[in-house]
Amino acid sequence: MKKVREENIPLINYVSEVKDGDVSDNQDVQRYFCSDKAFVNGIAVTVLTGDYLPPLILAEVPLNEDIVQKYVVDGLQRTTALMQIRYGNYKFTGSMEDNEIEYQTKKLDEDGKFLRDDNGNFVWERKIFDIKGKTYDDFPKELKKRFDNYQLRIATYQNCTMEMVSKLVRKLNNHKGMNTSQQALTWIPTYARKIKNIADSGFFKNSIEYSDNKRKNGEYMQLVCRSVMDIFHFDNYKRGAKDISYYLEENGSMEEFNTVQNYFDRLERLCGEKFKNLFANKDIPVWLTVFDRFTKFDLDDSKFAEFLTALNESLHSKVIGEDNYDSLNKATGTTDKKLVDRKIKLYVALMNEYLHIHTTKTENTDVENDEINTETLLSFVNENADPNATEDDVELYQDMVEDCVRIDEPVYKECSKALIALMAYACSQDKDQDFEKWINNYRNKSDFSPSQKVN
Repeated sequence: MKKVREENIPLINYVSEVKDGDVSDNQDVQRYFCSDKAFVNGIAVTVLTGDYLPPLILAEVPLNEDIVQKYVVDGLQRTTALMQIRYGNYKFTGSMEDNEIEYQTKKLDEDGKFLRDDNGNFVWERKIFDIKGKTYDDFPKELKKRFDNYQLRIATYQNCTMEMVSKLVRKLNNHKGMNTSQQALTWIPTYARKIKNIADSGFFKNSIEYSDNKRKNGEYMQLVCRSVMDIFHFDNYKRGAKDISYYLEENGSMEEFNTVQNYFDRLERLCGEKFKNLFANKDIPVWLTVFDRFTKFDLDDSKFAEFLTALNESLHSKVIGEDNYDSLNKATGTTDKKLVDRKIKLYVALMNEYLHIHTTKTENTDVENDEINTETLLSFVNENADPNATEDDVELYQDMVEDCVRIDEPVYKECSKALIALMAYACSQDKDQDFEKWINNYRNKSDFSPSQKVN
């Protein structure tokens, strides 16, 4: 007997077996479902568009001579996603890609009867169905049929013991999914190779506290993208990794990435290892922007190194406006636009003063005196809604809110932070599907509090 049996079966047959317990999704060492809405959404689109889904791997444990129990070995996340869609009344929310599904259906006449041509054949037409905000039960019957009949590839290990199944689970699930930075690169295919080349350059290897894990996790590639955003597109600033990549794919240029590459190369030649304390990851896009301002004047690059030396020795405590380098360096919220803008303006002001650069561009030298908002969105969500939320969670909650509320509506303009915290709370209570209906009560109101906590 072959060790592994391979077959194609309709999706509905598989999920029915899981639903009835013929295939168990709760093997002893199998992890719980831990994927997010974006993953479930992607599984649905893959099935409905007929794209490729990797094979699911099962194992059979004989119970007696004629009866076996099947277990999911590899594919629990996909299995659970399919079950949620088919039987769990899952509603497609959050950011979605390719949510409009094309299908063909029989055309109806004015009386609702199937239309036929002169030869008695049905007349067909193509339609588009947007699955965002819908569940499986909302699908037209054509898409329900397409979903149920999708052919899953199943590979089944036969004649296993539970110990063998546990070993297979360990061996076949020894992998790691893409993190936020790695996924973000998939949204900027035009410049992805250039971004990788820059992130592998000497600056990141020699001029900062290099970490191989951060390189593998895509953090340096994300810093390259943030540098392009800060230098060339700050008026349209995006905070989330995916949002930055998506924006630059549509609005960036190779010339901008070439310029940033040139800046990194010049800074590495200029600074070597001398300023690793200044080139912390959180400030690299800021320093690239400051260096961009420096290049607008006819000065040798060595002058910039002189300024960095002075900043380390004495300028770090020099106050301009209400702040100095030391205070801003301690501020939290490293990607908040207001703080990034404040740092750029202060560092440029210190540089201009030290190098005796005189400019009429007040936006480069004037440091606003308004209070820095050191309370980040993450800390607000942690304090008021979900103490265990991460930055990735908050980005997802923000996407989910923006799927329900237009960013130009008063409720979003005045209460965005409160709304995102409320979405975090809704998700923790499994009530996120009710959010869109609930927020309708507030769309036309404008008498909100200046305090996001009160809101």
